[in-house]
Amino acid sequence: MKPQQSSSISRREFFDAASKYTAGGLTIFAASPGAAIAAATPQAVSPLLPDISRFVVNLRFDAIPAKALANGKAAITDCLGVAVAGGSEESARILGQLARAENAKPEATCYGQRFRSSVIQAALVNGAAAHAHDFDHSFVLGGQPTSPIIPAVFSLGETLKASGKQLLEAYVAGFELVGAMIFAVQNAGGAGWHANGTIGVFGATAACAKLFDLSESQTQMALAIAASMASGITANFGTMTKPLHVGQAARNGVLAGRLAKSGFTANIQTLEARNGFFDCYYPAGKVDVRPFAELGRTYSLERYGVRFKPYPCGGLTHTSIYATILMRNEHRITPDDVDHVDVAVPADTAAPLTYRVPRVGLEGKFSMPYLIARALNDGNVTLETFTDEAVRDPKVLQLLERVEMKVDPTLQSGADGSRPARVTIKLKGGQTHTLVQQFPKGSPQVPMTSAEMLAKFRGCVRGVMKDASVDRALSYIDSLETVASINPLVGLLK
Repeated sequence: MKPQQSSSISRREFFDAASKYTAGGLTIFAASPGAAIAAATPQAVSPLLPDISRFVVNLRFDAIPAKALANGKAAITDCLGVAVAGGSEESARILGQLARAENAKPEATCYGQRFRSSVIQAALVNGAAAHAHDFDHSFVLGGQPTSPIIPAVFSLGETLKASGKQLLEAYVAGFELVGAMIFAVQNAGGAGWHANGTIGVFGATAACAKLFDLSESQTQMALAIAASMASGITANFGTMTKPLHVGQAARNGVLAGRLAKSGFTANIQTLEARNGFFDCYYPAGKVDVRPFAELGRTYSLERYGVRFKPYPCGGLTHTSIYATILMRNEHRITPDDVDHVDVAVPADTAAPLTYRVPRVGLEGKFSMPYLIARALNDGNVTLETFTDEAVRDPKVLQLLERVEMKVDPTLQSGADGSRPARVTIKLKGGQTHTLVQQFPKGSPQVPMTSAEMLAKFRGCVRGVMKDASVDRALSYIDSLETVASINPLVGLLK
């Protein structure tokens, strides 16, 4: 089926057909509480990994739609920028110190830290850095697909001296697999698992398998190995361990590829088998395997693109922040004008926002009252918003006490990526302003401009890269498909 040029499709269209995965009665469903299993007998179940691996191995640069490539290069630019910025965050610096202490073979660059380490250690450090600020872009559903992939393939690609085309092929292969998996489990529950780690590891592994030029059988093994490396729980949001989930996914993608290349084995039915990945991670839900049949036929990068972040914090908060800033600017509202602010959101938005009054900067990223207070006070939310000193600002803490978040069951997140929020600002003079916003800034529906994206990249790398190096890096990425080796680009990032 020829990929369509539209930027969005219906759920029905995306999940159309795919009979080869349902032939013989294969349906993933919850047969009993706590058990999601294949309806068919093990002999009748067609494993998913062979066809997934065939897609990864056979993907060629020339078959990737132009829009998917353009979105991919924009995503790579964004990811590298936030990873360079994240390299100076404490979580990445601690991991960097541990990597330095091991004195591993200097194979790959650790961004913003002026040293090189082994491919595996560099992927770990850079993966954590890419997510350290929570500034990495997201997808229409299910977290940030790129942040585990790019640190893995750039670290591996540096030692392999991969070309720009090879890197783009690997990135697209990994991204598309993550997209298929996100759609497959979107109605299967999985609350408590951090998709960046649990699903991101498959994207990183597929991308590394592509760079390693693994065979179909080796790629199957790599992905099956990765299933036992999936990890990350949302209870650790607001701590350094949240970006560690991404670092682990990147590192494990490289490791799984290396193991498979060396002959390591695993169960190729590990996704759909009893006690396999779906059964263990989504025990009470229904997993739809049909999206896997769309791999290579339609491209999520083309149809959905990515959601860039203008604010370095949890993406579920961005609609509320954006609505608040719009009203603040339109009505010239000052903090002293505000009597009370009510923020109504869907239940899935509220769930991870567990901090009312943040004690440290990382907790501020998951505190709706703090974020709204900052939006009202500053008119923006930036990297400087999340220092430990910033969250203790007395003026902001006073304003924070006048902000309340509530769950409104009439507000529902949509399959189109809508994340609605209703923000009501009551002023001391009695006037009330309300705005219902469906999509966050940075989504395809409310896109960031090219100038805003460029300003974000330059802001992220300021202090690490000189202006001339920034210009060279942007030029490399813009023409990535023509670059014979990614190493000159990577050299600019340290």
